Amino acid sequence: MKKLLVLFFLFIFFFLFSATSQIRIAILPFQNMDGDLSLNILSYKLQDSVANLLRTFDSLQQHFVIIPSDSIDLLVSQFNLDPTNPQYPTDMWKAVKMLNANVVISGSFNRKAERILINAYIYDVKTKLAFPDYQARDIFKPEDKVMEAVPIIVKKLLPGLKQ
Repeated sequence: MKKLLVLFFLFIFFFLFSATSQIRIAILPFQNMDGDLSLNILSYKLQDSVANLLRTFDSLQQHFVIIPSDSIDLLVSQFNLDPTNPQYPTDMWKAVKMLNANVVISGSFNRKAERILINAYIYDVKTKLAFPDYQARDIFKPEDKVMEAVPIIVKKLLPGLKQ
């Protein structure tokens, strides 16, 4: 456990004193608004898929750096945060402060009429407000094609990350 804490603080120290010209992005696990525990895996699949696709658009890290999901997962477990809990968005801000992120991508999903409704937003960490022009809202996909929403999400959010 001590090794994990040392690694965590080294990670934070490194990023606190690294170049700040790039936007640092924390992509959070998507919140499961349905409450069906069988859908929990989507929280992390959507998080990882959005992060991976965003990396391909900025592979040289000229505009932004995506905080590794391992660092986010460590904080999520440290603060005992659960993407199925209604308090999740409020509690996540405690963890986000420790990541030294400039913006946060957060989303949610819910099952409606045998489809999954997905929303994703970019938030400014300082103000905790969503960017009004760069939101992926009301994306409906059949349950077996949920991951087809990822390119749509990235397309709608990407311009807000390159400002």
